[in-house]
Amino acid sequence: MNYEIIELQQFSGKRAGIYSVMIADDNLTLFDHFVKAHVREHATEIRSITQYLSYIGNRYGMHNRFFKVKRGRPADGVCALFDHPEKKLRLYCYRVGTAALIIGGGTPRTGRRSGVVIPEKLLTWIARDISHKIRTGDIYWSEQEARLWGNLIYRSDGKQTSGRQEIQ
Repeated sequence: MNYEIIELQQFSGKRAGIYSVMIADDNLTLFDHFVKAHVREHATEIRSITQYLSYIGNRYGMHNRFFKVKRGRPADGVCALFDHPEKKLRLYCYRVGTAALIIGGGTPRTGRRSGVVIPEKLLTWIARDISHKIRTGDIYWSEQEARLWGNLIYRSDGKQTSGRQEIQ
């Protein structure tokens, strides 16, 4: 699977860079798909989620209070954006150090999952790939600048990409 890590400028700030993933041959990020699928039925919750993302990026950074950890396997780093028990939506995230947050898709808590790729599992696969790229130096994060840098485009065919962002 080919994908690109896209910074979401509307949420990123001096405290954290907020990113999502765009799967190849798609013009929407996983987060855009999540919003599009749920905004009509859960508009208030979508506004709450976007407000949390803006707070994380611009005011508070990635404090643990914003996240439910231990989603999936402990080593995969996938968590859910914190929400109250009465809320219906769950947004999956991958925290990269203290500087960046990659948001994927989400699900309604009571939603049926059969026959579709579960957003948590997709983000878990991407998180493992990004962790590998960090270990090999293809991607790195700057706590001071609260951003990801490096090759933010993954192509499984092995071709070199031109989507490299370098520290300035």
